[in-house]
Amino acid sequence: MRRLQLALALLLICSSCTSTHLSRKIAQREVAHVGTATLDPEAVEVRSITAQGTDRAVVETTVALAFQFERAKPTDEWRVDAVRLGASDWVDMTELLTALNGGTPPSPRPSQPAPVVSTPPTDVFHANPTDFAAARRALIEVGMSSQVPDAIEVRRVAAQSDTQTIVEATVSLGFQFKRDPATKRWRIEAARLGQRDWIVVDDLLAAFDEGRRRDTMAKLQKLVVGVDNFRKKNGSLPVAPDIVKLTDILHPSYMNELIRLDGWNQPILYQVTGSTFRLVSSGPDHRPGTPDDLVVAGGSPASP
Repeated sequence: MRRLQLALALLLICSSCTSTHLSRKIAQREVAHVGTATLDPEAVEVRSITAQGTDRAVVETTVALAFQFERAKPTDEWRVDAVRLGASDWVDMTELLTALNGGTPPSPRPSQPAPVVSTPPTDVFHANPTDFAAARRALIEVGMSSQVPDAIEVRRVAAQSDTQTIVEATVSLGFQFKRDPATKRWRIEAARLGQRDWIVVDDLLAAFDEGRRRDTMAKLQKLVVGVDNFRKKNGSLPVAPDIVKLTDILHPSYMNELIRLDGWNQPILYQVTGSTFRLVSSGPDHRPGTPDDLVVAGGSPASP
């Protein structure tokens, strides 16, 4: 009986010790929702957790993501255009890599010669190639692009045209975790792409938000031009209760690009007061009427 009690006591002591350690489940969840990401935790594979004392740990992961590649014409090299960090949250890849590089735009790897891919008989006889053969060629072509960082490994081509391709890929990402002494919660403190330098997550998110701010301001300015074009032709501002109705009026007659969402994938607000108007983005916090809103005004004051 005494041995049983001793064994139970040791088990409880060990449990209390290991409960403070970062678990794979917690690491997986935190990585899936770092910053504004809304990934499925199952898309995050935790390869290793290295404890650094009782309150710190380094986590190496492989994250499954979707990437969009673009090129101007079929003979050009593929360029990574965007990465999906949520169900419909496509993020400009240059902005993301710039943030990961501490604010410095990434330099492309040296160009490589096009890979030699044997021509299957179906191509020789101008027959339709099998889906597998076509996907294989596309996979090699995209994967060999000098625009793909070493930490990204292309796995599957999900959709493709001559100038645009969506691929599924895995990305090697490392994270430094720190446990808050007050709340006992683990949080991500720094991140790195592959074996690059560590970037403080708060700095990374700030750089990331700055890119989205620039993107949003460019979108708001384009909408202002569209509204002004309508006003010049019709003598008044377009009447619309929301951005969808507004862009239904403006596109394509008064502006070429269809713009409805800001850099954080939130609807842009259109507000009219007399002969003036405002276009408003709710900013990083997604809440209108707060200090981080982005606002562009336009129109002419009403005549006395």
